Amino acid sequence: MKLYPLALAMLLVFTSSCDNTWDSESKDMFHQSCMEDALTWAPSQDKARVYCDCVLERTMARYPKMSDALHNIDSVISDPKIKGCKEEIR
Repeated sequence: MKLYPLALAMLLVFTSSCDNTWDSESKDMFHQSCMEDALTWAPSQDKARVYCDCVLERTMARYPKMSDALHNIDSVISDPKIKGCKEEIR
């Protein structure tokens, strides 16, 4: 998950004028950044996709506003439920 701070910072830049919701563009950017990281360690592209779907879903559930996720990036990265996504693909 080392790329998440960079990914979320990019989201902040690209969506600073938006209403802070998880629109499709924000979700896509988050997912794409997650995939770039996950493909470095996941056993397959399908497993990486499942992992990133899980991370995005759990992040959005905890932080319905994207801006809240960005402001709490350390909590996102260390959240046990979000970390659990990695265990679910093994």
